[in-house]
Amino acid sequence: MPTPTQTFDVIVAGGGISGTMAAIAAAREGASVLLVERYAALGGMATLGLVQPITTWGIAGQYVIGGTGKRLLEEMIERRPGSATPMGHYGPSCDAEHLKRMLEETAIEHGVRLLYHAWIAGVEADGEELRALRIVSKSGEGLLRARAFVDATGDGDVAAFAGVPCEVGSQGISVMFHVTGIDRERCPEAPEITRIYREAGPVNYRGLALFWAPQPGSAYMNVTEVEDHDALDVEDLTAATIECRAQAWRVLDVLRENVPGFEGAWITQTSPALGVRESRHVRGLYTLSGDDVEAGRDFEDTIARASCPVDIHGSQNEGRGTYHGLKRSYGVPWRSLVTPEYANLIVTGRCLSADAAAHSSVRRMAPGFALGEAAGIGAAQALAHGDARTLPIAPLQERLREFGAVLDPEA
Repeated sequence: MPTPTQTFDVIVAGGGISGTMAAIAAAREGASVLLVERYAALGGMATLGLVQPITTWGIAGQYVIGGTGKRLLEEMIERRPGSATPMGHYGPSCDAEHLKRMLEETAIEHGVRLLYHAWIAGVEADGEELRALRIVSKSGEGLLRARAFVDATGDGDVAAFAGVPCEVGSQGISVMFHVTGIDRERCPEAPEITRIYREAGPVNYRGLALFWAPQPGSAYMNVTEVEDHDALDVEDLTAATIECRAQAWRVLDVLRENVPGFEGAWITQTSPALGVRESRHVRGLYTLSGDDVEAGRDFEDTIARASCPVDIHGSQNEGRGTYHGLKRSYGVPWRSLVTPEYANLIVTGRCLSADAAAHSSVRRMAPGFALGEAAGIGAAQALAHGDARTLPIAPLQERLREFGAVLDPEA
């Protein structure tokens, strides 16, 4: 473990898609980077959460997300046959183990130092600057020092420990699962499977979302869900895990009994990480709104674009769920990644500053690639500038474009 006297340029808390991209981008800019992750792999929901495919990369036939993340996935598809389905504007379904290794290799190649099995337990601050993260691990308690910090924890843990005001929302919590042993020659297409499942008697209020995996005869399934569980409460998280895992096996029983080709199917894995859709939203210098998303709004400080549907999970029979696509992409401003309270704290991923409607779109993984790259480059540039809140945007945007980021609205 790093010594108490060692200081990194940048510490990234959280090794999901957005955090991994932030660490890689900051290290590529020449910063010394430590990436702290509570699990034993990178990729977050894409790997440990088994959330596939990785959506949504484009709209109206145009890519609105590019950059290093898109290039990494394209290289993995090309160099590792069977690692993912084709890219497309919707996004690929990736083999979780391939993706774990690719992200890990890329981070190490760029000089990122990894620290797995470590939990954020607090912070040390001095005025408007964070000084260190407190962690707990099998090695005991530790203190990790840096000049800049990126909160990519999903739940905004670093920001919350630092006293940054947050809004807290709640949507359904899920466990994804991977099924194999499916006879594709006898199996109907996904929409027909969903119809049969609904008529046979679903295990909860949700329909069945099935996505074919790269491996023959296998699929990822997104169907389990519980509501009214607090994603920031350990007892509720435990209860949600147990119930969702039980639902997965009930779903499999329904499919085995009613869908041709599923008679010999079995679950190879339920996701080690819970699919938490919403918890804390940090209050940043700007709160991205549902109106911004629906209007396809652009900003002078746009550092990423997104076009994912508005997708608020809730009980359908109570009218609480919302799902609809967008007509155009929207920009995400740098101000939604920084807070009024701290000069050296940047947030990325689903804990950025957004209201519930905007969050339900921007929380997806494809935007996470773009947001993470912007956060990492921005963190590195802020080391020289001195304050992430007043970072000159033009140099950041220029650097993002050099790596293929899409920042301009589609024609």
